[in-house]
Amino acid sequence: MKPRNILIGVTGGVAAYKALDVVSALRKQGHRMRVVMTESACQFVQPSSFTAVSGAPAMRSMWTKTPTTLEEEYPHLYPATETDIFVLVPATANTIAKIAGGFGSDLLSTCCLSLPPECHKFFCPAMNVEMWHNRAVQKNVQKLEADGWQRLGPTSGHLACGMVGEGRLMDPPDILEAMTPLLQNARPLEGKTLLMLSGPTREHLDPIRFIGNPSSGLMGKALAEEAVRHGAKVRFVTGPVPEDHLPIHPNITLDRITGAQEMLDQARTHLQAADGVLYVAAVADYRPAEPESEKRPKSKEGFELKLVPNPDLAATLNTEKRKDTFTIGFALQTDSGEEAAKQKLKKKGLDGIVLNYPDSMGSTTGHFRYLGKDADDFLEWGELNKGEAARKILGQLG
Repeated sequence: MKPRNILIGVTGGVAAYKALDVVSALRKQGHRMRVVMTESACQFVQPSSFTAVSGAPAMRSMWTKTPTTLEEEYPHLYPATETDIFVLVPATANTIAKIAGGFGSDLLSTCCLSLPPECHKFFCPAMNVEMWHNRAVQKNVQKLEADGWQRLGPTSGHLACGMVGEGRLMDPPDILEAMTPLLQNARPLEGKTLLMLSGPTREHLDPIRFIGNPSSGLMGKALAEEAVRHGAKVRFVTGPVPEDHLPIHPNITLDRITGAQEMLDQARTHLQAADGVLYVAAVADYRPAEPESEKRPKSKEGFELKLVPNPDLAATLNTEKRKDTFTIGFALQTDSGEEAAKQKLKKKGLDGIVLNYPDSMGSTTGHFRYLGKDADDFLEWGELNKGEAARKILGQLG
């Protein structure tokens, strides 16, 4: 197990004492540990306790009277900018809101703003059951997940406040177990290049109107960001999506296109260098046979629109790729999903296919299944946020 730079963020919840077990266990595994605490966390556990179990002074303030090192001068930057894995345990409603909103109002939240893009980020919620189910809290949780944070817990049971329900901090051994695959092989895609096709395509009837779909590009964004955390370089070809739905990282090359034919042409420029291709894009099946160069004026009369098929991108590119390039497609179905996905898997020459449903379009979550070439290669993943789905999908790359 390669030693990693791990930063633990501790916030002001009753479960803060359990973070000591997480820090202690990770240090015993040989990882380089640092702890940053909020002032509220210090009301539950003394900083000296975390200093003892981590082997380094627990950080709690932005200010040092007589700084003598870069870390003392800029504690919001060091060691945050050198962190491989960040774990927020426990994650209170207040701190979740700060991070989701991009605030840097204390040392811990400012450290979160300074984490490098490839840092793998976990948060472990713990709070009262009513707080956990509060709509504002759930929105903030969804935003963190959409931004690439992996949520661990909470679990259900007796809470410190006397209530029973969801809100308990996940037990430290379970937190450590969830982190183990990452710790054992933190960058399994090191040296690999992935080609990803993402977002919707637009097929214009005229300069204003187009045939399209509500794909948000969030699944592609999650896959690209997760891939670079695992060491890959990503060539990302995307249809029109909002700017905040695009993955940003030095190892991600963005190519923006509009229509299906343009996506195909651009994908071909990256195909031979790709070790894996993920067909995440929601490509329009048809385009107008004769798009008009000027906006069509409104009329009381109807008109006939002739459509012609777009090329099947996955089927086409899979006949041109290298033999050792592993390919995964997506099948969004409304009914007969499994059978339709099996047919697409074979017809398009894919190594695997992810089956999902309309509930995932434009959402941060969805229901997912994975089918491989072998008849018994079937994984029922159920409802997942797209960050977790991305981790599972990338785990299937051959």
